[in-house]
Amino acid sequence: MKKKKKIKTVYLEDKGETIYSMAALEGKTPEEKEEFEKRRKSFPAITGKERFAMIKAAFTVYGPLLLMVIGSFSLAALLFYLLLI
Repeated sequence: MKKKKKIKTVYLEDKGETIYSMAALEGKTPEEKEEFEKRRKSFPAITGKERFAMIKAAFTVYGPLLLMVIGSFSLAALLFYLLLI
């Protein structure tokens, strides 16, 4: 019986070629990315006070809705607990 010869692993050197563009991994083609950057630069800059006011307004609008959802889930959990006792 002959022994099986072990296959050697051959590693290729990196030649620096691009096989696939990694720009599409972000969900945008390079052209779309450039267009997005141009549009982003054209937006007016906002100050810290304006940013804080926007966040505060969002919490003011969505805060009560969030509390109602949490409260209704809590009430449902309490009712289920009382029914299972």
